[in-house]
Amino acid sequence: MVEQSQNNQLIIEASVKLNTLLTAAGYPTDPRKQREVFGCLHTGCEPNTAKSGPDCYYYENGVRMPAERKSTIKPKPFGAYTGISNKETWALQIPHLEEKILGMGRHYFDRFDRGTGALLESWYLTGEKAYELLLPRIKDDFDKKKGNKNYADPRLQADIKSADVEEFGIRAY
Repeated sequence: MVEQSQNNQLIIEASVKLNTLLTAAGYPTDPRKQREVFGCLHTGCEPNTAKSGPDCYYYENGVRMPAERKSTIKPKPFGAYTGISNKETWALQIPHLEEKILGMGRHYFDRFDRGTGALLESWYLTGEKAYELLLPRIKDDFDKKKGNKNYADPRLQADIKSADVEEFGIRAY
């Protein structure tokens, strides 16, 4: 058995305290969702407490709007959009993408410190701009995967590149 050091005990206590605070606030305690929660709290967004739907909500002119969040610990913020359902035809794909991408009023791109977990910067693109950038990239992936059975995962994917965030993004933090 591994001997418990004082640091290990502090880590355990901090984890319990963090989960207790997240639960009391009604926020997700899943470690995979914690960066979304931290990004939300820094940028004035409301974390989504449901298991499905948008990652968070923001308010614009008093209206609660849905938003997507992407995070990284790499040197520049960007977002990978993976696992997009692949419909039978491009005509059927468009309404799905409009709902999933255009339907989010903002797409946030958060960059965290690898060592401390601190939020270093957060940017967002409007849903319209994210859709404009992603649509041709998703179309390329759609065309590549349609009729080709060699892909183990037929779901679609595309990226918002760090250059896109720098050129079109609005800094939120």
